[in-house]
Amino acid sequence: MLQLERQKDILRLLQAKKSMTVKELCAALYASPATVRRDLCALEQSGLLTRSFGGAVLNEVFPDQQPFAVRSGEHIVEKKRVAAKAAAFLHAGETIFLDASSTTYYLAPHLRDLPDLTVVTNSPRTCLALAENGVRCFCTGGELLEGSLALVGSDAERFVRGIRAHVAFFSARGVADGQITDSSKGERDLKIAMLEHAGRSVFLFDRSKEGKVYPHIVTDLSHVDEIVGE
Repeated sequence: MLQLERQKDILRLLQAKKSMTVKELCAALYASPATVRRDLCALEQSGLLTRSFGGAVLNEVFPDQQPFAVRSGEHIVEKKRVAAKAAAFLHAGETIFLDASSTTYYLAPHLRDLPDLTVVTNSPRTCLALAENGVRCFCTGGELLEGSLALVGSDAERFVRGIRAHVAFFSARGVADGQITDSSKGERDLKIAMLEHAGRSVFLFDRSKEGKVYPHIVTDLSHVDEIVGE
């Protein structure tokens, strides 16, 4: 079992039982104690659980900045459906921005048949998925956030501001009262840089984002050129 899949399974088990011992997790996952302890350590660093003597307890409230492994495993059908719709706004020969959201990640398979496409993203995982699909891609560089696996900071923003893209595809954590908001200031700042340096903007969202408000405002819905939802 891959590490990310195993960590998602650990979270699902803890959501059902709230707390489990290492021995119980080993039996459920068919994994060694050393492997389970490494996973618990990584999940604790992300703020999702607290290790106790011989086991772990799920934190009552998930932090705003969930690990990519968790986000990409949530609402998969909806996100893939939204990504398929957003693909209609892709055109051969363009330069596009993709943010580090789990929704735009699912755009990667739709790009492989478009010739002369250039993608700029602050997501190493998206960049890898694009490379596997034969798409020319540039990764921004910058500071890698441990949980979301997004590249942020002045170096990432400087890279984006040095490019003029035809269109920026982005998502965020919340949509409410006509505003698009995010939980991470660094990711918000990078999204804004992409929007400022793209000719058009396409916002992708699934129903799980509706009605949720986070502290960092990305932009108003009225400022977005295209909104793609379910």
